Amino acid sequence: MNAPLPHVLEGHAPVEIRWRTDLDVLVVEYRGRRGSPEHMASCWHAVRDLAASLRIVKVLAIDLMDDEPFVGEQRETFMRTLGPQTFVGRRWAFVARSVDRVGAYEATQLDAQAAGLEVRIFGSRSEAELWVRFAE
Repeated sequence: MNAPLPHVLEGHAPVEIRWRTDLDVLVVEYRGRRGSPEHMASCWHAVRDLAASLRIVKVLAIDLMDDEPFVGEQRETFMRTLGPQTFVGRRWAFVARSVDRVGAYEATQLDAQAAGLEVRIFGSRSEAELWVRFAE
């Protein structure tokens, strides 16, 4: 596994948000435990705000969480709290921790794409990096 990214967004425990910039991409790792859907949405809002402050429109988010993705009512609460405006004006590539978790995130991707947003879920970091950097 790669070494942790050098910067940490403080104040989001039990989630640890590590980040770095790589040319024109904000690379983010989510580690720890999700907590509530509302708390996890606030973590995504913090990344959105960081990208805005850095004037970066491409985000590569990597799931290294210890627990399972939200499903059912928790996923709906997460999406409602997250809000589509989180993704507006940015291209977000999200790398699932493992290929077997990709399916758990597909409904989220479909919701975002139905709203006209550039959000994609990947099981491979290399595919996610290619898409976030070069897709038109």
